[in-house]
Amino acid sequence: MNNLIRVIAIDDNQFIITQLELLLQQVARDVDYHGFTAGRRALDSGLCDSASLIFLDLNMPEIDGIELLRIFADAKLTTPIVLLSGEDKDVLETASNLGTMHNLNIISNIDKPVSLPRLKSLLECLDQHHRASPTVAEKSYNASDIRIGLDRAQFKAHYQPKVSLESLNVIGMEILARWYHPFDGLVSPGDFIPQLERAGLSAELSLQLLTQTLALYDTHYEQVKSLSFSLNLSAGALYDIELPNKLATLCDQYAVPRKQIILEITESQLLDNLPRTLEVLLRFRLKGFPLSIDDFGTGFSSFTQLNQVPFSELKIDRSFVQNCDTDSKKQAIVSATSDLAKKLSLKTVAEGIEHAGELNYLRKCGIDVAQGFLFAKPLATDALLNWLEHNLDKPLAEWGT
Repeated sequence: MNNLIRVIAIDDNQFIITQLELLLQQVARDVDYHGFTAGRRALDSGLCDSASLIFLDLNMPEIDGIELLRIFADAKLTTPIVLLSGEDKDVLETASNLGTMHNLNIISNIDKPVSLPRLKSLLECLDQHHRASPTVAEKSYNASDIRIGLDRAQFKAHYQPKVSLESLNVIGMEILARWYHPFDGLVSPGDFIPQLERAGLSAELSLQLLTQTLALYDTHYEQVKSLSFSLNLSAGALYDIELPNKLATLCDQYAVPRKQIILEITESQLLDNLPRTLEVLLRFRLKGFPLSIDDFGTGFSSFTQLNQVPFSELKIDRSFVQNCDTDSKKQAIVSATSDLAKKLSLKTVAEGIEHAGELNYLRKCGIDVAQGFLFAKPLATDALLNWLEHNLDKPLAEWGT
């Protein structure tokens, strides 16, 4: 690494502090290294904010690593953090997940003692990240920007394929929003959905996306007639008591069967004012729309939602799907969820599939539908039609299973 980097190590074991310093001297020429055997001393030094990298031990007296993660989160620290621990692997992974929940930049977990190859690899990745990701000021959008975008039809539907693991065919698409901004180019949902929600415009976006999809169904009937389309309804949209009537009227205008429009609701969205959202969801079911519980297992009341809301489909969150072919805990969760869904007569969809190993395990578990980058990234309309021409009847074996 050619640039000066400031490395902070926080560990109550002086041996680890010294070992890290000696190892760093072997793999990096320009290092400003500071080791602390107590978390309070590291905080009082004021060096954490300006550090290029922080090594943090979990098990320490007075202030342990878990408490430091919370303190870093409260300070909105963006410095990359590597967790160190001699504890059980599960404890290390759980702490890493906690840091991520705190919106901290947890880049790795390392078992103690630290090895030279592991440290070298870590610093090389950090160097590549800094060179490939120059600091760019974040672009923010306000309610007026989004209002203009909606009025000028700048929001477009993209589609990600869903593949049946029984018939081995493409059976549906998830509808995803993208903003084609006239000056900023393609804007991803993470940059506008929160603002859209706060502005109370989410129901309008859902209507626009559905209208575009129904028009696609109408103009390319032969190519898409066998497909279902899943539309994610945000929390704000569920407050619109008239939304079920609006979506039903749209489907009728385009002569699209309502059963082919699946409405996805993230389970955490149901916690806020459940009676009102339940009323809206019941109206959707009465009008013939299937309901899917999205990101299942990531909230705190999954079983309560399954008992109270008339869902017809359950989507297993990508956090449980990724590496499920090798992670025994994820295997247990996926398998148990599949068994539960079958007993409740719910179809199961696994999202976030990126390689064939995951897909093969999901098939063994009896999952019904698969979705993820293994098949395709979200596609604009023209790209979707081209993709369908080549993949609509493609045997699943050609996906690498």
